[in-house]
Amino acid sequence: MATISDRETLAPATMRGALVRPTRDVVIEQRPVPTPEQEQVLVRSSLVGICGSDTHALAGHHPFLDSDYVPGHEAVGTVVAVGESVSTLTVGQRVLLKPNVACGKCVNCRAGRSNACETLSWIGCDVSRHWSGALAEYFVAPEHNVFPVPDHVDDATAVLVECLATPVHAVRITGDLTGARVVVLGAGTIGVLAVVAALHAGADRVIVTDMDQGKLDRAGRVGAAAGVLASATDVDGQVRGALGGPADVVLDCVASQGSLNQAVGLLRRAGTVLVVGVPAREASLPMPIIQDWEIRVQGCAAYTEDDVVAALAIAADDGIPTAEIVSQSVPLDDVAKAFAAATADSSGKVLIDPRR
Repeated sequence: MATISDRETLAPATMRGALVRPTRDVVIEQRPVPTPEQEQVLVRSSLVGICGSDTHALAGHHPFLDSDYVPGHEAVGTVVAVGESVSTLTVGQRVLLKPNVACGKCVNCRAGRSNACETLSWIGCDVSRHWSGALAEYFVAPEHNVFPVPDHVDDATAVLVECLATPVHAVRITGDLTGARVVVLGAGTIGVLAVVAALHAGADRVIVTDMDQGKLDRAGRVGAAAGVLASATDVDGQVRGALGGPADVVLDCVASQGSLNQAVGLLRRAGTVLVVGVPAREASLPMPIIQDWEIRVQGCAAYTEDDVVAALAIAADDGIPTAEIVSQSVPLDDVAKAFAAATADSSGKVLIDPRR
């Protein structure tokens, strides 16, 4: 595209974009290229990840994404236009998306907890379609929701920063992990990156459980001390044996009834469960044990700006095992096949290239 000013480049009038229709399908539709408002930027998408929340929504299993929406909240691209009030970004910059949009004014935002904003909205997870996602040739975002990507960080790594920011946030709100014994339940993308985040935060040993031996092997390659099949009859005993005792912290990246019960059972007294995965439905907890042992059960929702910055620093230090996580990259027109692949094989991240 030819540059026509320092605030925009020449863009087409229409573009291709994906639409998820829960319980039905995901399709490509033609829609207008959005125009950035005063405090927004227009980004041309380079790579976009398919998140587990998207595949769950398509299957009708997501608690909030139950109507048609434009997906794409894991994204990297290039700024092609900036609004009149934008001062920190320029046309041509490569950026990654922080999709949760906070007001910046409520009690939680003022306390540095923008992920718990009272009016939080999501680019790429919005059934109102006010914030259309990045799984399109172009998307718009507020200036403060995109972060410049260092030149030496490639697109495939940059698109994983958003994924890493969630476990970075989880381990941060847990507290000091120096020397801690940590268990990660579930070895999908978030689980594997939880291993990375916990070790980066100073954990002594991280043990991972999953139903898939291949995913456990991958977790071992990125630093887990051991992997235990979740289907084993003595799974809890194997985990404690590998840890050398009960866990200080359990990061539950599954968030099912079974995993929550398992998490509490693996902890020492006064230990902490972080609910990192998105529960598909309500679950009960063993409250007598939680009360008597003073167990902390902590919800973990996304990330703040500081968590994205921390995750980006890990990426810049070559700390994201991209080759272990990304399984394939496909053109935008193959989005239905990409969703099918992401649903069938959760051991690898499927990326979509809207430029193709």
